[in-house]
Amino acid sequence: MEDIRIIEMLFERDQDALEALSHKYSRLYQGIIRKILSDEGDVEECSGDVLLAVWNSIPPHRPDSLPAFLCKIARRIGIDKLRYNSRQKRNPGYVLMLSELGDCLPEKESIEEVDERSASIREVLTVFLRELDPETEILFVRRYLYFESVADLAKRFELAENRISVKLYRARKKLKKMLEKENVKI
Repeated sequence: MEDIRIIEMLFERDQDALEALSHKYSRLYQGIIRKILSDEGDVEECSGDVLLAVWNSIPPHRPDSLPAFLCKIARRIGIDKLRYNSRQKRNPGYVLMLSELGDCLPEKESIEEVDERSASIREVLTVFLRELDPETEILFVRRYLYFESVADLAKRFELAENRISVKLYRARKKLKKMLEKENVKI
């Protein structure tokens, strides 16, 4: 089913849209959640939360890209669940990875708060990614959008972990500088 039709069904409040969404994109959003959370029960719980968040967000939102919208929601829900679990278990692995972006990105906010600033942030991120060399752009996206570990990136691209870490560090510094220069409040 086409994304436009799924969005129309959501606007019509047709619950079959959630089934179509799950059928078409469950591997995408569950994959993102699995990179954040290791417990399969948490992944299933968050998957349901993703569908609920989409149901509650469309309408009024009409996303330009349904997969990107799902990824954003899945990341936010996965991170929220990780923070909740980390408060109890003190799981430092993923918290460390998320803290890498701490100087550049917000810790927690609602979808509505993000939408208020999303246009300016989107513009800065688009320029930022275009200004990166292709290798760093791919590494940045795979690390911070798809939550791949540095070790996995090193294997995938046959690079030293240290080289990847340095590239990501420099990219984060550049992003922070661009956000400050453009006076984008996060």
